[in-house]
Amino acid sequence: MSNGQPDKEVTITLNGSGLPVPSIDPVEVKKDNQKVRWCADFPFTIRFDGGAGTFPSKPNGSGCANRAQSGTFSEVKKYKYTILANGQENDPDVDVKP
Repeated sequence: MSNGQPDKEVTITLNGSGLPVPSIDPVEVKKDNQKVRWCADFPFTIRFDGGAGTFPSKPNGSGCANRAQSGTFSEVKKYKYTILANGQENDPDVDVKP
């Protein structure tokens, strides 16, 4: 990372209705500098609107049962993404700052 900015960590939990809920919404990241890492105790998929990418979670042994990670973001804008888990979808945002 060029400016030493740490990647953003987002924990996904299930609410009382089983809906996947991110710990941060919107997630603010620096353009061309930060990635987003999602972590959950269950399998999930992250899908960005507009073809910006799909990131299925993978098992991970370092304190996070399932993890997915984005790449860096090249445009200053708000990205809508979908968390697919437990047969349900939630649509939070990633807000890319200069």
